[in-house]
Amino acid sequence: MLYRSKLRWIGKYVSGKSVLDLGCVCHELDVSDPPWLHGYLAERAGSLLGVDVVADQLDEMRGRGFDVVCADVETMQLDRRFEVIVAGDIIEHLANPGALLARAAEHLSDGGVLLITTPNPVTLVRLLRLLTSGRVKAHSEHTCWFTAKVLAQLAARYGFEVIDESYASDTRYYYRLWPRIAERGGSARRAWRRIRVLIKRLLWRPWIWLNSLLCLIRPASAETLCLALRQAPSNGEPE
Repeated sequence: MLYRSKLRWIGKYVSGKSVLDLGCVCHELDVSDPPWLHGYLAERAGSLLGVDVVADQLDEMRGRGFDVVCADVETMQLDRRFEVIVAGDIIEHLANPGALLARAAEHLSDGGVLLITTPNPVTLVRLLRLLTSGRVKAHSEHTCWFTAKVLAQLAARYGFEVIDESYASDTRYYYRLWPRIAERGGSARRAWRRIRVLIKRLLWRPWIWLNSLLCLIRPASAETLCLALRQAPSNGEPE
């Protein structure tokens, strides 16, 4: 199944539910396009708790009325269970992705669902980058890539089964024509950096459109992989 954005996919699972949001901090709290995930969840969940390790930004979120705690998703012990746990674009940042799955299993209520979104390595745009530059661009804090098959295998080792494999065609959010530029150097230098980025984005624009069309035919080539997991029945338990 293909979605216009990962939030639309997440939204169908969280309405009225008790939700735990892993990695809840957004480094720019005024971002509205795409909407900030934790703010989006707060509008739809029955109850919501956010977890992150960035203490100062958690303080800012508390000041805005959000219920958040400072904890590491690989080691957290919250003494609560949730109907839905959301791991939005966080698993690829971790030193031990399996630890997130183990902690999620401990914090899910019976029949609860773990939602994972992560960048999909198999896209036309990434293939073109590899062909033109010899490398695939990744966030400086990423530690791994996951395909659906690889992530499903990892999940199975922690007692989870896949109940929904979907994709989100949100490449456009990562190739904006007028992106934010780091505020360093003089105004002339910043302007020149912005112009160079704009030229690159214009050159890539046709390929992004082509990638979006390809996703309509082959959803598995979209920017973001979305997996919903549920704990598999143990031996002897009825399904």
